[in-house]
Amino acid sequence: MAMKIISQKNLSWINIDEVNQESLAYLKEHYNFHHLDLEDIESDSQTPKIDTYKNYLFIILQFPHWDTVHQQIVPHEFGVFVGDNYLITIQHTKTKEMKNFFYKCMKNKKTKRDWMNGTSGFLLYNLIEALFHNARPLLNKMGKRIESVEEKIFAEAQDAGLIKELAHHRRNVLTFRRILDPQRYMMANLSHIRKPFLDDTLSLYFDDIGDYLNRLWSMLDTYRDTIEGLHLTVESITNLETNRIVGIFTIITVLLMPLTIFTGAYGMNIALPFDDPNQQYIIWFMLIGLIVITLGLVWWLRKKKLM
Repeated sequence: MAMKIISQKNLSWINIDEVNQESLAYLKEHYNFHHLDLEDIESDSQTPKIDTYKNYLFIILQFPHWDTVHQQIVPHEFGVFVGDNYLITIQHTKTKEMKNFFYKCMKNKKTKRDWMNGTSGFLLYNLIEALFHNARPLLNKMGKRIESVEEKIFAEAQDAGLIKELAHHRRNVLTFRRILDPQRYMMANLSHIRKPFLDDTLSLYFDDIGDYLNRLWSMLDTYRDTIEGLHLTVESITNLETNRIVGIFTIITVLLMPLTIFTGAYGMNIALPFDDPNQQYIIWFMLIGLIVITLGLVWWLRKKKLM
């Protein structure tokens, strides 16, 4: 069975890192959980929530996880049953964060004593605090990557790669916000729930997590505004470059217009002035006239600061 148990005095922490028939049978045999909760943990995609029962709480939590394969933020979901003298954490896929916290509590006597000498509610607080404090370095790395993109925007020509990188960071920030937003309200709810294992003394602890999540939310707001500003900057620079190129082609078209009219007129099979073959010198006067007209257009465009 993909299940580990840590015990300290009367408190047990059971970590299940794979939902299968064996783990579900264990929960049904040893605990009287509602069948709808068991159905929820079979599904690997649930909305964060808290279900309150007489003897226990069922909680669906999410925290941000860095997917090294796709280089993006993804939500990692786990379910929690918390009641008198037990805490059960259930994951569909193993993560380094949960594994590190569990084995740290298992192997480090001081951590085990600090986390598990109180109620199961206090153990839940320690777990949630550790998971979200572990998200802070991830957020800091995102900030450094955004700063790097900002430097590139003003130091290099804008290309599709830079624009794609900026969009990638914006997606990560938005994903982080979607994960964090419901957790803030859940911490507020946990601070007001009263159970024997979740008494008044824990209210301040969950409020502290709520305050910490609000600080992370403020940082995400700053990153979102920065990315939006950088996106507008890239768009403005790209538009300016596009307008400059269009302007150059427009100027070339205007300068070639007299010659185009001249060659078009004398390319027609009709009688025109100065087309007598005995007056070939006339062509030179006409070419000089075209050059004068072209130079006049250049002077006028420069005077109007159009080139």
